[in-house]
Amino acid sequence: MHLVVKTQVTALVKETNKKKGYRVKNVDGSFIPALNQKVLKLVEESVERASLNQRKTLMGKDI
Repeated sequence: MHLVVKTQVTALVKETNKKKGYRVKNVDGSFIPALNQKVLKLVEESVERASLNQRKTLMGKDI
């Protein structure tokens, strides 16, 4: 399952460059799958935390 969209990441990189004055221009092909894996793991850990706390709703505190 893919949760991360390359166009969204690229747009965020551009926005971050403008705000912070950075000069990162490209997103390597290996970055998106690696980021997606981190996001999936974060979601799984959050679901586990909510479940252990006997909740059916994910909340910001689960991250």
